[in-house]
Amino acid sequence: MRLTKLEVRNFRHIRNQEIEFGDKLTAISGQNSTGKTSLLWWIAQACKYKGKIKTITGKSFQEKYSEIFRFCHEKDYLNTYDVKLFYEEGQKESYKVMKTRHVKETQKGPERYRIDYDGRGNPLNFPIIYLGLKRLIPLATERNISLNEVQLNLSESNYYSKISKEILILLDRNISSEGIKSTNKENLSMKTNNYGHLGNSAGQDNIGQIISALISFMRLKNKQKEEYQGGVLLIDEIDATLYAGSQIKLIENLFKFARDYKIQIIFTTHSIEILEFISEKAGEDSKINFLELKNGTIENIINPAIHRIKNKIKVQIGKKESVIKTSFLCEDKVTELWFKNLLNGTSYKSEISVSNGPFPEWTLVEMANSKSPIFKDVFFVLDGDCKKKYQKLPQKTIILPGEFRPESMFFDFLKNLSDHDHFWNEERNFTKQTCFQNYQTENHDKWVIKRWFQDKEFSDFFGRGYAKLFNKWRRENEEEIIKFHEQLDKIMKSE
Repeated sequence: MRLTKLEVRNFRHIRNQEIEFGDKLTAISGQNSTGKTSLLWWIAQACKYKGKIKTITGKSFQEKYSEIFRFCHEKDYLNTYDVKLFYEEGQKESYKVMKTRHVKETQKGPERYRIDYDGRGNPLNFPIIYLGLKRLIPLATERNISLNEVQLNLSESNYYSKISKEILILLDRNISSEGIKSTNKENLSMKTNNYGHLGNSAGQDNIGQIISALISFMRLKNKQKEEYQGGVLLIDEIDATLYAGSQIKLIENLFKFARDYKIQIIFTTHSIEILEFISEKAGEDSKINFLELKNGTIENIINPAIHRIKNKIKVQIGKKESVIKTSFLCEDKVTELWFKNLLNGTSYKSEISVSNGPFPEWTLVEMANSKSPIFKDVFFVLDGDCKKKYQKLPQKTIILPGEFRPESMFFDFLKNLSDHDHFWNEERNFTKQTCFQNYQTENHDKWVIKRWFQDKEFSDFFGRGYAKLFNKWRRENEEEIIKFHEQLDKIMKSE
């Protein structure tokens, strides 16, 4: 089973919004009082595991709403809230409708506010663990703390030790676990050679509870075997008590666990480090839901750009980001125009700056081979005739399509066009004859061809910046263009 989305039709200041779930990780973020924790509560209420298997601390894989949420007599009891949870089971998509209902005090019972599922049905039979903010209460302030024997097998014990050290980045400490029970907590606490559970920092205590939940899912899978369908782990304020390095290590390990044990981990966070990390992986596996208050109601933005998230969380006006472009140097203006045209249709056009000489081609090759820091971040564009002139060209070069200089290549291209080709303009008598009448050359004299290419009489027909001529050649030589773009791809991805 897999949860796909939560559709909030009406709940307090959230109306007609969808929260999308990643297959593995889902971050719910936003400023305070945007309803993040409430959304976790709705997810928790939609699931109630009926099986007999318990967590490692003996609890059921479910949460009572009274444990994590309170409805307000003054405001909530006057409203009917309407939420849908969508899920996939096999290839079939279904949903669970949840509506609140105010039950007045009668002879049969006291006043209460309850949730109905699909009318008078039942929640999903799906295992869930909710880790709320009670886990952040310092152990030193807790009452009735006692050791609670929790039996781990060797595999579980080794996992606890290994992942604790990885997340907290503790390189030289031996970590084992000991079960503890207090007024608000029941989990595996960390034990080292120097101290036990009472010496745990807030961060260690937090991570210990998260790992306890993970081991509970491990055990559930091992016991259910083929019947295992995964589950959901909900964590409120996942980044609390953790420094940035540990936050990232936690997310990395949770992603691996979600993948290996088919659970969906849904959490709230204000951590820019976590959101930045997830935004780089956003897709079906990981999603960010960012809640914003606008005109008194909440709007959810799915996978927004990270700079937008940063600006909203920091409440700052965004700075105009300067793009560092990759520099390409061309032999002359013609090469520059042709190279720029070849960038059309690629995703790199805005990432590249192009300049030109004039430089003799051998000078460009020498620059490309130079170890001078001046040319460290520069790439060089060479004409197609360089393929024949040089046995080996520097890695920092890209070769234009064809086997000749651009002017010669286009000269031959038009000479070989059919007289009936649409490129010619009979109405104005721009034909092959009028195009080449003054530029006859048997041996491809480069000066004759250069003058032909620069003849202003042809500018209407060649197009601004030779765009019409260039695009005509590109349409007729698609394979050459593909090869050139592959070259470009290789260069840009090596950056």
